[in-house]
Amino acid sequence: MNVIDIINNSDKTVFSFELLPPLKGNDAGKIYRTIESLVDFDPKYINITTHRDEMVFIESADGTIEK
Repeated sequence: MNVIDIINNSDKTVFSFELLPPLKGNDAGKIYRTIESLVDFDPKYINITTHRDEMVFIESADGTIEK
């Protein structure tokens, strides 16, 4: 069943969530803790999306920015 079918076939207001996972190297358990906190809302769908491009910008003491 597609998400749109789940929503359209419900007789009450339903929720869905889109979550952005932590950046690479950060606490992956955070996404699971977030999902656990949303379960009480009875979401019909939870989408875990991805980061488009992960870039880090570092500003030097002289004000230049390096990617």
